Amino acid sequence: MISSSSLLSLTFFSLCLTQSAVEAQTIGTWSSNLQLHNRQNGNNNGNGQNNGPDTSAFNIVNGRVFTPGLGIILAPQPFTPMGGDFLHIAVDVSADGKLPVPPRNIADPLTQVYNFTLFLTSTAMQKNFTISNITTSTPPFADIMVQESGSTVKHINFEWPQCLAGDGNDQDGTTARGDYNISIHQNYRLNGVDRYTIFNLPISVTNSISQFPGAGQLTTNPAPGPLSANGGRMDCAMIENPMVDFQTQVNSVNNPPGQPMQAVPIETSPRSDGGQVGENGSGNEGVGGQSMTSRQGEISPGQGGEAALGAAVKMTSESLSMAMVVMLGALVVLSTSIIW
Repeated sequence: MISSSSLLSLTFFSLCLTQSAVEAQTIGTWSSNLQLHNRQNGNNNGNGQNNGPDTSAFNIVNGRVFTPGLGIILAPQPFTPMGGDFLHIAVDVSADGKLPVPPRNIADPLTQVYNFTLFLTSTAMQKNFTISNITTSTPPFADIMVQESGSTVKHINFEWPQCLAGDGNDQDGTTARGDYNISIHQNYRLNGVDRYTIFNLPISVTNSISQFPGAGQLTTNPAPGPLSANGGRMDCAMIENPMVDFQTQVNSVNNPPGQPMQAVPIETSPRSDGGQVGENGSGNEGVGGQSMTSRQGEISPGQGGEAALGAAVKMTSESLSMAMVVMLGALVVLSTSIIW
């Protein structure tokens, strides 16, 4: 069954959701009394001077950019000047390793990813290009959850369209180069509640992009795209979408009450196929002299009260003596067999 938030995301697959004046890191609010900060490339940081981009509203841990959803952006970093043959995006879709990824079953009544869709948007240029929208089985339009099977990090290699070719900023109005957002739309379930979030990662398309992409890039996995029929850059109109006003964008999201993994612990259904073997020991053998009481992932004892598979057995002096006798007897038999 497709959730209401999933249907809402499908409605916005071909739409760019942008704000007319400034561009926000996370669309909407965490809660009714906490409005998220707006950010735009090259803003003045509120002090009347242009000190460059303000990254204070971003939650970045060891180079990983946490979104309001379950995805963590590994590349690119906010405000990075971009160019080259294609735009490379890397996203951890496993909630920092807490969730399974295909080919394993990812269905979970508490927390799971439904899908990701991505767009390249610019308010200044009034442009909105589709990066990935689950419309074909070919990257980058394919469902990123099922590509690179078994990997928790999914890569999207978006081929720059023709109107972004050039070098530096758009000087004469003949290109669409300048400040952009990588707009990441996420459909997911968090702790039993369906969510739909939008996260804008600002970049600048100012580094050199050649008119004709290099043939060597085709060895990249997943293959860069989309490409025109002759293997060149797509005409911008072929992947461009209409824009929607900012309030419609805000009304479309259903943000969680806080940052997943950072402010909201992730809940998943219990599993019994991994974790600690056997019961916890008794006494004060825990960390800092504290008794260990949790039994996460413990393999339970079998029927009839017998010990669990792999459970530790306390060795008494009597049982130790008996074990030594058995071992010596085996050694005598082994030696006899050798003599024969």
